[in-house]
Amino acid sequence: MDECKMLDILQLYIKEEMSKCDNGHDWWHIKRVYNNAILINEEENGNQFIVKAIALLHDIYDHKFNKGNIKSNLTNLLMKLDLYRFIKYEDIQNILNSCQNLGFCSNLEGLKELSKEGKIVQDADRLDAIGAIGIARVFTYGGKNGKQIYNPDEETNIITNEEYYKRGSNTSISHFYDKLLKLKDLMNTKTAKKIAEHRQKYMEQFLEEFYEEWNGKN
Repeated sequence: MDECKMLDILQLYIKEEMSKCDNGHDWWHIKRVYNNAILINEEENGNQFIVKAIALLHDIYDHKFNKGNIKSNLTNLLMKLDLYRFIKYEDIQNILNSCQNLGFCSNLEGLKELSKEGKIVQDADRLDAIGAIGIARVFTYGGKNGKQIYNPDEETNIITNEEYYKRGSNTSISHFYDKLLKLKDLMNTKTAKKIAEHRQKYMEQFLEEFYEEWNGKN
């Protein structure tokens, strides 16, 4: 089976499964990460098939929504779709390791080793968490999970990595400081760093406007 056919099978399955999600980790998130990864890879020249496969699979078994070992779940999925036997062993290990370790929470206690392809998709995923899309996603996720928009009495309560991993940020606004504003400096590739600069400024401008309106000054 050729690579294009395998990617078509993966995309159809992921689209059907992730379209059921009603949070910031839905099919359109996957599609945006996929497109970001292709854009970054134009300069980074990683293995195109592996980059696309990681982008499609990176969130299907995210720890926030699924139980079990990510690598085991993905291995079972590739077997279920009859793709496992057509992909080189080393490429499968690259895909599995990348999906297991590229997430923000996976790196809270120390950076995980990633391949070039894993780093490209990690950047693509992080880009989708910042800028205008990132702002929309944080309030979508916060609303779904009962988070306040903002609580000035709690904003100085800096949470630990362990607390973040277990329950996330206190409010949607505090999530900018717990995660989003940190992502620009965590980008791996030159292409992602350039895009992140623009998106970072947009978020900073949003926060300035938010506080002005909150305090009745604008």
